[in-house]
Amino acid sequence: MRGVQIFSGTSHPTLAKVVCDRLGTQPARADLGKFANGETSVNIGVSVRNQDVYIVQSGSEKINDSVMELLIMISACKGGSAKSITGMFHEI
Repeated sequence: MRGVQIFSGTSHPTLAKVVCDRLGTQPARADLGKFANGETSVNIGVSVRNQDVYIVQSGSEKINDSVMELLIMISACKGGSAKSITGMFHEI
């Protein structure tokens, strides 16, 4: 799919894989983790300039971490000049 990047949060990567399989694509590369002090670390591994970005995340037992990760990913994509950003938050 040209002009589209689909990212997966850490809470449910299988969900993002299912979405990508259905669309015939692969999840875009993003390095997600924690700094030594426990804060969320996000490094978007592809260019999102002028791309439509979708971020797939789900609720988990650590709902605050999941929401913050989603928001930080949105911020990183906005800083990367994404054309549009859609956060898809699925409650499990």
